[in-house]
Amino acid sequence: MVRLTERAVARAKARKAKYEVSCSLLTGFMLRVLPSGKKVYYVRYRDDRGKDLRVRLGGTTELSFAEAKRLAAAKLGHAGTRAPTDTPTDKQSGTDTQVAKKQPAPRAPLFRDFASRFLREYAKTRLKPNTQQHYRRCLSARLVPHFGDYRLDQIGFADVAGFHAEMSEKPYMANNSLVIISSIYSRAIEWGVLPRGFMPPTRGVKKFKEKSRERFLTPKERAQLDRFLDAALEIPRGAPGHIAWGAVGAIRLLAMTGMRRTEICDLTWEMIDYRHRCFRLPESKTGQKVVPVSSRVLDLVRECRSRWQACRFNPKPRFVVYSRNGRRLEPSSLSRTWCTGVRDRIPGLEGVRLHDLRHSMASDAIMSGVPLAVVGKILGHRKPETTARYAHIADTVLNDAVEMVAETIHRSTKTGKRRKK
Repeated sequence: MVRLTERAVARAKARKAKYEVSCSLLTGFMLRVLPSGKKVYYVRYRDDRGKDLRVRLGGTTELSFAEAKRLAAAKLGHAGTRAPTDTPTDKQSGTDTQVAKKQPAPRAPLFRDFASRFLREYAKTRLKPNTQQHYRRCLSARLVPHFGDYRLDQIGFADVAGFHAEMSEKPYMANNSLVIISSIYSRAIEWGVLPRGFMPPTRGVKKFKEKSRERFLTPKERAQLDRFLDAALEIPRGAPGHIAWGAVGAIRLLAMTGMRRTEICDLTWEMIDYRHRCFRLPESKTGQKVVPVSSRVLDLVRECRSRWQACRFNPKPRFVVYSRNGRRLEPSSLSRTWCTGVRDRIPGLEGVRLHDLRHSMASDAIMSGVPLAVVGKILGHRKPETTARYAHIADTVLNDAVEMVAETIHRSTKTGKRRKK
C-alpha cells in the first residue's frame, strides 16, 4: 500500500482493467480507477458479522480529496473495526495459526493541540520574542479557528490551497500563514508525530507575489521630519503634539543608522563603543552584529547620555532610549508614536512606515556612491540577495556618472581647438 494523497490521486493512470489504490495511513480508505479514467473513492471495512463491505463515497469530480478522507474517517469510526487485510491464515499441522496483527498507528493530534505544543516547545525556545508574539497572534486569529478541529493527517493540499486563496487580497498575511503551517508540519514529522514519508499539505501551494513596499525619504522630507521633531520636543509635556525624548531619539537613530526597530529599542550603554565608533549588538535578527556609526550618530548618543544623567530614575535605565517610566521602549509603542504622532501630522509622509527609515538610509548611502556590498555590511544583511533590492538605485548612480562623463567629453569637444588644414 502507498500513502493516498491528493497528488497520488492525480497521478493515478487508467489501465486495461480497473484497480484500487489503498491508503497506508487511513486503513480502509481507497481509490478505484476504472479503464475509462474515472476515479472513485471507496471505504472498505468488516461489519459486526465479519462481512467484507465496500461503500462508495463519490467520484473525484464530486468530492475533493479532503472531503472524501473525512467521510472515510467518519465511516471507519462508526464501523468500529479495521479494514480486512489480504493476508490469509496459515494452516500448519491441522491447526489455524493466524498471522500476528500489526498494531494500529496512533492517531495524529488535532491541529489546535499540536499548535499549542509547537508554541511551547519550539517557538518559545527557538524564535525571538517578537516572532513568537507574531506566531501566537496568527495561530489564534486565523489558523486555529480554520484548522483547529481537524487532525494533522486530515488536512490536505486542497484545504491549505483554499485557505491561502481566500486571503489573496492580503498576500503578505497569506504567505506568512503558509510559512507557519509549513513549520508546524516540519516539527510534527521531526518529532515523530507524523511518519517520515508524510507529505505536508503546504507542498506545492504557490505563494502570492508580494509588491515591493520600499519608500525612500527625499532630502526635503528628511529636513521636514527633523524640524517637526524639534518642534514636538518644545511642546510642554501633556499638551497635544508633545513627543517624549525617548521616541524622538529612537526615530533619529533609526534614520541615521539604518538599524531595525527592535535593535534601537534594545540598545544599552554597554553596546556603545566610542573608540571604534560602532555599536556591538550581542543579538539581532541575524545574530551577533557590529554596526559602524558616524561621528554625528555618536554626538546624538552623547546627547542621549546627558539626558540620561539628568533623569530622576533610581536606578537609572539600562537603555539608550527609554519610555516615560524608565523602562524599555516597546517597538509597538514606538510604531504607534510614529504613525499617529509623527507621520500623520506631516504632509506628504502618509503611508511611510517606520521601517522605511532603514530603506532611506540605504538609498542615501548608494546615492552617495557607496557600493552595494558595503551597504549590505552596514545594514547587517546576511545574504547579498537581500541588498540586491537596492540595485535599481545603484543603476541610477551609474547613469548619473555616465551622463557626467559624457557631458565632460562633449564640453571638451566643443571648446577644443580645430585641427589646422
